[in-house]
Amino acid sequence: MGRSMMSIRKQDKIKYTTIRSKTQVTDILTKLDQLKWRWTGHTLRSNQEKWSKIVTDWYPRDGKRKRGRQHRRWEDELKLTAGPNWRRVARDREQ
Repeated sequence: MGRSMMSIRKQDKIKYTTIRSKTQVTDILTKLDQLKWRWTGHTLRSNQEKWSKIVTDWYPRDGKRKRGRQHRRWEDELKLTAGPNWRRVARDREQ
């Protein structure tokens, strides 16, 4: 979208970060990560056992997995960004 707004082609070899800074368009991946963290903190702070909290902690150990890469879970991605103590970080609103 940013390239079309500035009429830049890929052949011009301009980095997408510079295009994004000039057009002031927010990065969708960054926005999705922020929303995911807000939702995770919200579900972990609640005292009730909701299905969303159960699904976040769910680890499918029954049966064999198919060939190929392992399935990525929400917990795996949260561990990559916040480390092994992601639950403590998600509960803290200031971080």
